[in-house]
Amino acid sequence: MKTNVLIGFLLLITIFISCDPAIGYEYYINNKSEKELKVGYIGKGFNDTTMTIIIFPKTEIQFFETEIWGKNPHDEKDNFLQMIDSLSITPTDSSVFLLNYLKRDSWSYDNDIGHFGLIKTGTNIYKLEISNENFEKK
Repeated sequence: MKTNVLIGFLLLITIFISCDPAIGYEYYINNKSEKELKVGYIGKGFNDTTMTIIIFPKTEIQFFETEIWGKNPHDEKDNFLQMIDSLSITPTDSSVFLLNYLKRDSWSYDNDIGHFGLIKTGTNIYKLEISNENFEKK
């Protein structure tokens, strides 16, 4: 009987430690401006897509989501765009966009923490808010 319990316990431990936890990354843009925006990016991680999208005025969208193997989601500080190889945000008209969207201070951060046994997993969430003040006045 003790042997069966020990074998079952060892099997359970083996299954538990052989699974790799993942950390998710989500990136949002909240376009509160009157401008239509063109967003282009090349992703990394499990979602290595290349995409160009249009974000209409007064619209919030999640423009990129990916995961990587890891644990303990936290603000990546200056490396917050590490899951995006390149990012471009421009107005579709001839306006001059003033916001430095590549700078971490321009984005807000939140996370959705989960647990995989004793290991913290979850999602890092970054949001960029764009308003009319972020464009040069003519």
